Amino acid sequence: MGWYVVPDPVQLGVAAMPTIPRARLRTRLALAAMRAFASRRPKSRSGDRDVSRILVVELWNIGDLVLAMPFLAQLRVLFPRAKISLLAKPIAGELLSGTGLVDEVIPADMAFASYGVRSASKIAIDVWRTAKKLRVRDFDLAFSSRLHIREQALLAFSGARRTVGYPVRNNPQILTDPVATSAEAVHKVQSWMQLLAPFGGAGTVLIPRLHVSDVERLSAKGYLASLGLKSDELLVGLHPGASLEQKRWPLEAFREVAESIAKQPALRVVIFAEPTGFGAELGVVPGVVSVRVPLRELIALIAQCDLLICNDSGPMHIAGALGVPTVAMFGAGIGPIFAPLGENHALLQPDSDTADGGVIDGIRSPAGIRPAQVIQAVGKAVQRLRERRTLSGA
Repeated sequence: MGWYVVPDPVQLGVAAMPTIPRARLRTRLALAAMRAFASRRPKSRSGDRDVSRILVVELWNIGDLVLAMPFLAQLRVLFPRAKISLLAKPIAGELLSGTGLVDEVIPADMAFASYGVRSASKIAIDVWRTAKKLRVRDFDLAFSSRLHIREQALLAFSGARRTVGYPVRNNPQILTDPVATSAEAVHKVQSWMQLLAPFGGAGTVLIPRLHVSDVERLSAKGYLASLGLKSDELLVGLHPGASLEQKRWPLEAFREVAESIAKQPALRVVIFAEPTGFGAELGVVPGVVSVRVPLRELIALIAQCDLLICNDSGPMHIAGALGVPTVAMFGAGIGPIFAPLGENHALLQPDSDTADGGVIDGIRSPAGIRPAQVIQAVGKAVQRLRERRTLSGA
């Protein structure tokens, strides 16, 4: 998940940006430029009915994109004739393929892992070049849910007639429709939905799901059958990776859980290794198989799972957007903000802020969660799944 500011930034998992005089000066200059540019933006058209082109900015990771899906679905209902463009990492096109939530993905791989990795001048050049691509599209509306100066700059320089977001550093004049931030941290989906306040607020819309084609589904079933999966077995996926090392529950703890549940009857465990190969070593656990596949194949395989055990990660959110329950490990206080879509999820966190369960390099770690907690949560989830199968006659 990407970083964004709330009243307590450590609560979200990342320490606040260090404030130094030079950084403050750059920020002031950037805000001044944004205010000046915003003052010359084109006038808005007469009303919402005239909206034909919408920009949504979400530059972060898979999980962030998934949590933007309910907002995109709301835009489809509010502005049914509008073309929706998503400024995002190139992977967004694969992820959202077949959902119908966006008409265009404008690729922009601009995310950075932490402040200081890339120079301010390089970031400014990237923002300006990207904004030039946006201006030629003549957007009527532009949205971003992040209190981040980079996203605010993209909105200000996009040329959109109306820009909607949370004002950064008390500069509401940068946006045509600034939305007040909540006094308390809210779930990421809610932070998106609050941006619809200038248009009457969010309506009742079904939570959208990721799309898996018939061909992908059949291919996944065939692949799992080739691994020896039987139709009467429950399939438990286990994904030990995460976008940041500090968000990963220890691999040895995952091994202990895999060994425990692999011994249970009528239950198979599949390890989803990272593209880098991280986690593949769990494939040596008796009764467990390890796979490493591209994104679309991963989505199709997770859709076949009855349960996914994972960290706070992209695959966790993929599972939620497919209706697959999860047992997920979070740092303390993070779950309520970044919980996956849907229901029947067990969100675990350390019992206390110990050395293993507290903040590691500014990020709230799940390391303090005990394997026994996870095994117990998995046991309850498996029991529910078996009861459901019995009731359905499957």
